[in-house]
Amino acid sequence: MAKIIKKLNPKMRRVLHTIFKVILVLLGTFILAFGTGIFLVPFNIITGGVSGISILLGKLNILSVDIWSYIICWSLFIIGFFVLGLRFSISTLISTIFYPIFLTILLRTGLGESCLSLLCPKEGIVFINGNLSVLPSTIEALGTGNLLIIALFGGIFVGVGCGITFIGEGSTGGLDILCFIFKKFFNFSVSVTSFILDALIILVGIIVDIVNEGTSTTFIESLIGIIGAFSCAMAIQYIYNGLESSYVCDVITSKPDEINAYVQKELERTTTYFKVIGGYSKEEKTMIRLVFAKREYTTIKDALGKIDPEAFITFTKAKLVTGEGFQNNENSKDLAIISMLKKRKKK
Repeated sequence: MAKIIKKLNPKMRRVLHTIFKVILVLLGTFILAFGTGIFLVPFNIITGGVSGISILLGKLNILSVDIWSYIICWSLFIIGFFVLGLRFSISTLISTIFYPIFLTILLRTGLGESCLSLLCPKEGIVFINGNLSVLPSTIEALGTGNLLIIALFGGIFVGVGCGITFIGEGSTGGLDILCFIFKKFFNFSVSVTSFILDALIILVGIIVDIVNEGTSTTFIESLIGIIGAFSCAMAIQYIYNGLESSYVCDVITSKPDEINAYVQKELERTTTYFKVIGGYSKEEKTMIRLVFAKREYTTIKDALGKIDPEAFITFTKAKLVTGEGFQNNENSKDLAIISMLKKRKKK
């Protein structure tokens, strides 16, 4: 398949690449909506973001959660369009359109009800304001342990959806728009602003639940949202940055040739030689550097110890490794929002 694509002309390859990215964004948006609509909304688990605000506003019994999602997503999209510009808005357009639609499908049809019935008894599932919900008595019967598992998996689905969307060079929009607005005008860190906003939403949810119910059990159940938010952040980290990581190993040794031979023959990789001088002894020695995948760590550590037990070895985790034997070194796309904001600031 890859060979066929390479034979296509550049224009066709760009078209196929764009289609692939759109599919990734749609898939990520659906997974995000699935995690929200099946695991979080029916159980009133607040983990921050648009879903958290929608659940809080849904408790006013004025509009349903999915309708609030339409209002919030489109309001933030319009704000982002005027404040951050067209280019930013394009990156969030697909999720802005389809996230509320997917959420409505899951919360208002038999598809969502069938999925939800796997998590709790069917007699405990009801429709409130047209949206799927679980009766408070059923939630209480499930217990804190089951709710914790539901929140964990809800956060994982949401995080996986966000990660896949980012890989497709899209953005989930929502409160991210506010984060980038704060970045533009006040130079606040996007990650810090996002954390603060999510923390405030969760805190408001805890206060609302305590005021309405006023029991210690309610307080504990409200804290479950924090676990969901944490699992979401971890899922984004692993999906977007990759499960695989690499290490850089520097070996100051008297047997560089033996180590080089081992790396080339057993690992099918190569090395780099450096001439170094000891700070105390002033002796000139050879340092050999190799880069390898995380899964090879134990094997290499043991092998180096056998080849030269006296070697001075350091292992450093690499954030990114590109080139032959690793991932391709591709230029960052123009849709990298922070880069775009910096360019606009310079202009």
